[in-house]
Amino acid sequence: MKSLEKTLVHFWGFDRFRPLQKEIIRSVIAGKDTIGLLPTGGGKSLCYQLPALLGEGITLVVSPLIALMQDQVAQLKERNIPALMLELPTPHHSLEKQLDNLAYGPYKILFVSPERLQNPLVSERLSKLPVSLLAVDEAHCVSEWGHDFRPAFLAIQNFRESIPKTPLLALTATATPPVLEDIKKHLGLKSPALFQASFDRPNIAYHIDRTSDKIGRLKKLLAQDSEPCIIYCRTRKQTEALYQQFKDTHTVAYFHGGISEEEKKERLQEWLVETKRIMIATLAFGMGIDKPNVRQVIHMSPPESLEHYYQESGRAGRGGAPAKATLLLGTSDFDQLRRQFLEALPTKAELTHFYKSLCNYLHIAYGEGQEQRFYIHFQEFCAQYQLPSSKALQALHLLDREGLWQWRPLYREQIHLQFLASRRQVLEWLQNNTQRSAFFQLLWRRYPRVVQQPQEIDLELLANISELPQKKIIQYLNQAKTDGWLSLQWIKSDSCLEWMHPREEPYTLAPIIHRLRNRLEQKRKKIEALEYFCTDNHQCKRNLLLAYFSEEKTEPCQHCSAQSCHSTSQEEMENLQKELMACLQKESLSTEALIEQLPYSKENIILILHTWAEAQKLTQNKHFQWELTPS
Repeated sequence: MKSLEKTLVHFWGFDRFRPLQKEIIRSVIAGKDTIGLLPTGGGKSLCYQLPALLGEGITLVVSPLIALMQDQVAQLKERNIPALMLELPTPHHSLEKQLDNLAYGPYKILFVSPERLQNPLVSERLSKLPVSLLAVDEAHCVSEWGHDFRPAFLAIQNFRESIPKTPLLALTATATPPVLEDIKKHLGLKSPALFQASFDRPNIAYHIDRTSDKIGRLKKLLAQDSEPCIIYCRTRKQTEALYQQFKDTHTVAYFHGGISEEEKKERLQEWLVETKRIMIATLAFGMGIDKPNVRQVIHMSPPESLEHYYQESGRAGRGGAPAKATLLLGTSDFDQLRRQFLEALPTKAELTHFYKSLCNYLHIAYGEGQEQRFYIHFQEFCAQYQLPSSKALQALHLLDREGLWQWRPLYREQIHLQFLASRRQVLEWLQNNTQRSAFFQLLWRRYPRVVQQPQEIDLELLANISELPQKKIIQYLNQAKTDGWLSLQWIKSDSCLEWMHPREEPYTLAPIIHRLRNRLEQKRKKIEALEYFCTDNHQCKRNLLLAYFSEEKTEPCQHCSAQSCHSTSQEEMENLQKELMACLQKESLSTEALIEQLPYSKENIILILHTWAEAQKLTQNKHFQWELTPS
């Protein structure tokens, strides 16, 4: 067997392992059930990729992240490591054909979603393969206590029982003790070896900035250094609005789930090579991001949980240098968070009505729909059935997470076409030795059924394999339509649903509706924990994070926004109070204006303001400016 180090250098070009990687890999190679709890950017994927190269058989990776699986397959192929992702079957690429390719091909790593693994054909065929390792990525999804619970993960244990001698590797970046216990229980781990990295990121200074002027505060933060930076927003709309506001004064890009894969790659590359310094993004930005010199991560509002905050803020300071994570907190932010994640959840009646409406919209009969792909234009669907779009979107995401379908956004119109002439006529037509006929020959080879029935055509794929611009391909298609050789239909849709289960709403929805109440309560507790973290001004932020993950506290970090991490002399505090009083006797001022005028730490200024406000010495006017209370 090759040494671990030689394999690491040969395929990945690294000369050393990251903390705990080697220990996890050795445990897996020894055939032990293993749990790897590594922080974001800790190199979890290597823990199953490298063992796959050293042993016989195939490594089966179960992951809920479709985009991440696609990305990993592409990266592994670039390293000459044969990998495959099991995708939704199509007329020209059936499930049986994919499984045959897997059984007889040279593949070392197979990626599959937990929902796909529930398919009886898939689980039966995979259980007959020489599976040397079963790896479960994002293993916290198996727990209802986790922040991303997916019921399909609960079925992994059933599959695991069909390959009892195969070791299981469970990987996650965030797991509290209850989640860890659920991982052991629900995945059926047998005396697992646990390798747990510390959650402590001592080089990150965690700051909570209470402000009524987030844009003004953001400008000051961006002026502090010239290193790469990430700004997280809660919605796509906020992301694009912030980009418009800063694009003329900074080198910025924006990133969210509504832009195409091509745009994502382009913008990520611009940020990685630093032609664009600042990335404004939703939580969709983060997959595989491991840039060492990110100096700041800024949240424009609270995320949905401390797990999300830890992961997102942890993209700062990867290289070990001092870094800063700042969360800008407004007075109504947590009210908005509750409205978005608690009040917007659909009721039992709303969820049932949404599901039935969607099935009717897509003409899915009772007992049908499984393993089929459907396209919808979401707003048109909502308008047709008079559904509030916000509630409908919550229902769409909820049922996606519950595994009824796999949802993915679309960024362009879909093309369906069919040759109208007979096979003989088409062959005669394609005899012309022109660039157009060469393209249609390629099209026919790629989609051999286009003579028999309408086919969905991937325009981007055709452009890549034909080396023709998309505009030229569209020109050829429109000309052939004009000449009467084919029918061409542009389908306006913005979402693709890969249906995983047949339509059986009483049975399908019952367990989901039962879980809704528990989910709501878990979500409420996570928001409360995040609110406590943000609003407690006394305890060290670093220690609050460690305590949440049940890790032993350290000494106060001395560089976060908590009062306990700022030792100030009594004389300095008295001088601050005198100067603060003098400023407010002259005029009403906002917190930001006072921070800019006074040569003292922002934390101490805010402390005095809040202390005086509680003592009713101060009030805020309608412009959020501080005023002295008349005596």
